[in-house]
Amino acid sequence: MTDNANYRYEPCSSLTAKELVLDFLSNRAPREMAAKVIVDSAAALGFSEQSIRMALTRLVEEKLALNPARGCYRLAPSGDAMRREVRKWRTITALTQSWSHDWICIYDAPIARSDRAALRRHEQAIRLRGFREFRAGLWLRPANLRLSTEELREELGALGLHRDALVAEIRNLDHHAREQAMGLWEVKVLLASYQALVGAMESSQRRVEGMELADAAAETLVLGRDVIRHINLDPLLPEELMPQRPLRAMVHRMLEYDAQARTIWRRFMHQFDHPTQS
Repeated sequence: MTDNANYRYEPCSSLTAKELVLDFLSNRAPREMAAKVIVDSAAALGFSEQSIRMALTRLVEEKLALNPARGCYRLAPSGDAMRREVRKWRTITALTQSWSHDWICIYDAPIARSDRAALRRHEQAIRLRGFREFRAGLWLRPANLRLSTEELREELGALGLHRDALVAEIRNLDHHAREQAMGLWEVKVLLASYQALVGAMESSQRRVEGMELADAAAETLVLGRDVIRHINLDPLLPEELMPQRPLRAMVHRMLEYDAQARTIWRRFMHQFDHPTQS
């Protein structure tokens, strides 16, 4: 296990056209969005028209977006499950309960590895619910989520878990196995990353008020996405394994940052939804 708590937040500079378009459509869902609005607003953030139109085409091909009328796009039902997943960050700290010291496991050793796209979705689903690989093909997490095993199995399936994967409870791990299981998560790294992200939001909140509107929109988008990704990927461990106060503090700060970012984005998008008449 990597034990490096010297985490420094580095802003992500690799936001893709596809991710940007998906963000636009997710925020507008279930309504449609005109391609021209998407192209023009993306251009103000430095994206070319070609890259945005290619992203729209690919999202439709992947059934994450729909093109119901010429020049109009909206989020597809298949993209809605991930949209709901992303938006759960606001209430994420309410998703756990006291830990019985039992475990939930996923056993996926028998599934085929030939379909790379399906395998990526499968492993993403596993990590979105905080599982870590304990043995080859055996993933574990503490059984402290406010979900029955059946409910968790259904959620994982909706997120892309392979239908042949086994989801089950494990009780009474022996001492050695329990010690190994409790060390699967890089707790110090997680806590250091939260401290760095809270600091980044505090700095950004002061900075964006004096920035050009497009620059402020871009910064709040990139940083906000990164913080939300960290929140949603938090393994939601019980207090016995990781203190939860830093996560709650980060969610609280993100609620404030999100409110500020939404004000900026309403102003930014207004100029494209309602262009000034010349």
